[in-house]
Amino acid sequence: MKKTSFICDRSAREYFQAACLHIKTTEDFVLKANELYQSSPHEITTGCTILGKLIKRRANAVLREIHQLSAYIRLKPLPEMLLVGKCHPDHKTGHLIAKSLAKRFGNFIILVITPNDNYLATERTDILIIPEFKEQDEKILIHQIREFADKILTERLPVEFLLEDGDFLWEQYYETQFLEQRLNKRLFHRFIPKYVMKKANMNIEKKFYEDVLEKPEETRTLDNFFKKNAIVK
Repeated sequence: MKKTSFICDRSAREYFQAACLHIKTTEDFVLKANELYQSSPHEITTGCTILGKLIKRRANAVLREIHQLSAYIRLKPLPEMLLVGKCHPDHKTGHLIAKSLAKRFGNFIILVITPNDNYLATERTDILIIPEFKEQDEKILIHQIREFADKILTERLPVEFLLEDGDFLWEQYYETQFLEQRLNKRLFHRFIPKYVMKKANMNIEKKFYEDVLEKPEETRTLDNFFKKNAIVK
């Protein structure tokens, strides 16, 4: 079956803005792309010229990353209506991933941590401005944001949502849902592509894939997987 390419019908402005966030985009490229956007925007939306096609291709790569990482990133809840997630985007998309998550979880403050920077976003109407937190140490940064939220918000997450080790639940999920007789590698990659396993920090799924799906059939058992990744209680 032929692999379907990512299709996204957007305006020339949206394609141009997204292409500017691509890792390979330079200042010279931005100038040329902006000139084309101003003079012949249809060349971008239709991809009928070499530059127009390149802009659209780079934009689609960026938009795909935002869509995929926003969908698969694992968020840890903290009491002060804060959701914290980590990812490793290829492009300059961290702020848009945070905004996308903020729209989905409207009652929360979203913190997205990437190797190069950290991004905060929220759709809450009772938070007009989020201060700029420049702290690089992850633990200190989260502590500062929690202190800020504690002063501003009166809401708190229910205790049952605040699990210390969320990974434990995911390990239990795979333990109870996986059936060796129904192993379907293609379906696994359809729902969890290799790209997002790596970029969305899905370590549990990555271990499961390496220890179960990639092993020879004689070692591809659930008992073997959990024996090698035993949970220390």
